[in-house]
Formats: sequence, structure tokens, C-alpha cells
Amino acid sequence: MPRVFLTLAVAAVAAGCSQPKTNTAPVVQHHIDGEVVRLNADEQSAVIKHKDIDGWMKAMTMDYAIRDKADFARLHPGDHITGTVFVQGDEFWVGDIHDEPAAK
Repeated sequence: MPRVFLTLAVAAVAAGCSQPKTNTAPVVQHHIDGEVVRLNADEQSAVIKHKDIDGWMKAMTMDYAIRDKADFARLHPGDHITGTVFVQGDEFWVGDIHDEPAAK
């Protein structure tokens, strides 16, 4: 009997480990204003040098996933953009991207 219990326990743990993790945290949105430094087509991400993101992050340069293919296709190094940083738990990405004229 203990052997059957052990086998069932191991199977239950293995089944639980194979289930995809879903992020149920709420999505929080923040405005981003910055410049595209470079693009990474393999990762569909952009390194963005941005101003302070109120309520989330100080000004810095970092890599952001761009989930929307159309948004990513419009980006070029040197573009000044505004958009939204979507934060869900420890995941974050940029979307709703708009090109902005460069400040003179």
C-alpha cells in the first residue's frame, strides 16, 4: 500500500509541474517616453533610453519586449516614442507605441 501511495504522490507532483503557469496578477499601465537605442529582431524587443516612469522606474536604458508585431515593425533606432509599459507581476512589455517628433 505505501508503494501505491508513493507512486500516486509522485505522479501528482509531476502532473502539477507540467501545468503551464498563468500569471493572474493584474496588469498595471505606465506611460513611457524615450528613444529607441537598438532593436533585437530575434527577441522582438527594443532597448529604450527612457525618462522617469512615474510610479515604477527611474530614467534608464533597458530592453523591453514589444509583443505587438505591428508596433515592433514601425520602430527604428533613433526614434523618439511614447507608449505604455504594461506590468504584470514580474513581466513587463511596451505597447500602444506612438512616434513622436524629436525635441528641438
